[in-house]
Amino acid sequence: GWHHTLHEPATLTRFKMRASARSLALLCPLFCRPRGCPLLCAPDSPSISPTAGATRSRFGQHQGGRSLGKKKKIRHHVNPLKDVHMQPLDLPERWPEEGAFTQPDLPLHVDIGCARGLFCLDLAAESSGSANVLGLEIRSALAEAAAEDARRLGVANAAFLPCNANVNLEAVLLRASRCGPLQSVSIQFPDPWFKARHKKRRVVQPELVETIARHLEPGGWLFFQTDVLDLAQDARDTIRQAAAGTLRDAREDPGDWAAPKPKPLACVSTERERSCAELQRPVYRAVFEKLPAGMPAGHERR
Repeated sequence: GWHHTLHEPATLTRFKMRASARSLALLCPLFCRPRGCPLLCAPDSPSISPTAGATRSRFGQHQGGRSLGKKKKIRHHVNPLKDVHMQPLDLPERWPEEGAFTQPDLPLHVDIGCARGLFCLDLAAESSGSANVLGLEIRSALAEAAAEDARRLGVANAAFLPCNANVNLEAVLLRASRCGPLQSVSIQFPDPWFKARHKKRRVVQPELVETIARHLEPGGWLFFQTDVLDLAQDARDTIRQAAAGTLRDAREDPGDWAAPKPKPLACVSTERERSCAELQRPVYRAVFEKLPAGMPAGHERR
């Protein structure tokens, strides 16, 4: 069939297919995995996290993703370096106490790039009474819709802020720390920005990692996952370099992506994670733990 030659330049030219790297990555699991595609499909390996255990949302009728209902969707690609996204948030000094959470002193989990917020709602429901969940989303319409969902569904320990994490995370966490500790952070399936000149738009930047490492409580963790190997490698390298001696990678081997999800996330999945499970796509996961203060740098790896 035509899919047997999907990656051959002549085939792409003949059918005039404007196939991006992203679209090829989505097609590979369907057509090329049995043939051992060398271009974008990662080889089957125990070092890749399985996705068979992806869980369903407890909010079954929630649309999730980027949908705002009535077939209205927000565009996926948002340039975070545009002036409109570089503006600081105007936050109260103790914003968690200003109506965000009913118990603002609970430990906080932050999900960076939460989209419509379905993962955050599920996690908040699982963590009711033990943790608060904050979703950060650069597309304000999605963050506002997610906040309305939390109110409508009565999820009192979930909140959402429309902001660029690379601009506002320090202020958000500094003010939140006056109410309760930062327990954990997740960055899941962020925009891969495939082109080399666009890599500066990726969410995992050294300054962001330093901010997370600075505010996490000892024993707290940073969880990253994606279905794009190049993005996973770049994020892991950035985190290891920017937080050397502060955040410890759960896996010493930089090619080992089989780190189990942190226990609080074991029963919660994102929409993309469930999609990967259905398509049998590999997911690349990494977990980083905040080291206790004063631990010698030589112990940053297990």
